[in-house]
Amino acid sequence: MERSSAQQHISRCPPFASLDAGVREELAAAALWQTGRRGQTLVADNVDWPFIGMVTEGVVARANGGGRERERILYEIFPYELFGVAEYFDRGLKMARIAVFSKTARILKVPWDVVSRIAAHNPELTHALGVVMAQRVRLLADALSVQGSLPILGRIARVLLPYAMPDRGLVPAATALSTITQSQIAAAGGTVKEVAARAIAELESRKALRREHGHIRYLDREVLLELIQDVS
Repeated sequence: MERSSAQQHISRCPPFASLDAGVREELAAAALWQTGRRGQTLVADNVDWPFIGMVTEGVVARANGGGRERERILYEIFPYELFGVAEYFDRGLKMARIAVFSKTARILKVPWDVVSRIAAHNPELTHALGVVMAQRVRLLADALSVQGSLPILGRIARVLLPYAMPDRGLVPAATALSTITQSQIAAAGGTVKEVAARAIAELESRKALRREHGHIRYLDREVLLELIQDVS
């Protein structure tokens, strides 16, 4: 049952989706499952973790800090997105830890040696993984730039944007947002909870979002984008 489930998830992951069914079955047969709850570290930093990870449920994040240091969320990783690709190419240690961002999350771990064996006969996979790595580098550079220069209102709007649907007006946000805490939103924006709370209230007054019972339930993608551009 888990192997069948792994095949279904792998077929929905863009870098793997174009591979033949038999090749995807080989990936699924080698894949391992891992689950976690909010805040739990799935992969520590500076460790030898010889897998490419794929999120199947929930949201995880690449983060640093924590403990005595203020935690900083570098970027989030959503279902059917990969992580650990840069380390696959250079066989290096993890750059920053992977932690559960939503209430719960589940990932698939595909061993490097299996990916390498398949990529040797399917060069399109290497190209697809290179595209993923380029996108991650861009996300990381963007996150560091935003957290270092964008005003707080723009930073929080930027954190919320991936959860906004493309429909016009205030519409229900992606379900995953309801499982994310205000402290996590603050960490993703490179600030503290109290400052993020004021920014969220300001965004609500500008009709970029609407809360119900203290939780952000509705987002307006166009307004968020306009606010990000205005404060940039």
